[in-house]
Amino acid sequence: MELTLRPDRISTFEQVAQKVAERAVSQKEKVRWNVYQTMFGDLLSVIYVWQAEDWTDLEAQETAEVRMRRFLGEKEGQQALEEIRCCLERAQQSVSIERPELSYLPDQPTRPAPFAMVTRIHVRPGGVEPFEELVRKVAEAIPKVDEPARLMVRQTIIGNLREYAAIRPLQSLKELSAQRTPADLLIKAFGPAEGGLIFRTGNEAIEHIERRIVAYRQDLSNPR
Repeated sequence: MELTLRPDRISTFEQVAQKVAERAVSQKEKVRWNVYQTMFGDLLSVIYVWQAEDWTDLEAQETAEVRMRRFLGEKEGQQALEEIRCCLERAQQSVSIERPELSYLPDQPTRPAPFAMVTRIHVRPGGVEPFEELVRKVAEAIPKVDEPARLMVRQTIIGNLREYAAIRPLQSLKELSAQRTPADLLIKAFGPAEGGLIFRTGNEAIEHIERRIVAYRQDLSNPR
C-alpha cells in the first residue's frame, strides 16, 4: 500500500505509525509488514509491504482499521485512525507477485536491506514479451559479468496490470557507484550486437519508467 502524505502532517503520521508498530512488536503480532520511505523521488511517499502465501492467506488478513483497534483498543485505535486519515493526501493498495524467473537473488536475505533502488515500469500494450525478455537477460547478465547486484522483479496483478517493479536491495548507497546500467550490462555480457538489440527492443516496449531510492523504516515496521 502506497501512502502520499500531506507535507504538514508527516511528523504526526510518523508518531502514530510508530506507536502502532511498537504495539504490534510488543504483542508479537503474527501479521508482518515492512515500511519504506522515499529518499529520492516523491518525498511524500511511504510504502507498506505485506506478504501473503496465497489468496486465502490474503483474505484472512484484517483491514488496517480492525488491526489498529485491536492493537490500541477501541477508543485509542479510533483516534489513531482519524489522525492518520488527516495525514493522507492519497492511499493506493495493490497486489503484486514475485517473478523469480526474471530476478537474480542467489541468496534470500534474512532481513530487509537498509535501502533499495526501485524502478517502476509501465509496459506498452503488446509489449510484455519483449520487456520480460529484456529483464530476463539483465538478470542472466548479472552473474555472467560478476556484477555486484541483486535484482528482484515483481509484477502487479491487482492495480495497473502492465506495471512491474525492478528492485535492487542496497546495503549502502555507495554500491550504486559500482553498478552498471542495464544497457552496459547487456553489452558486456552478450556483446554489442546481441546486447544492444535486446536493450533496444525491450526499451521500445516501455511506456513509462520511474526510479526512486527508498529507505527501510524499521521503527514503523513489524518485521519477521
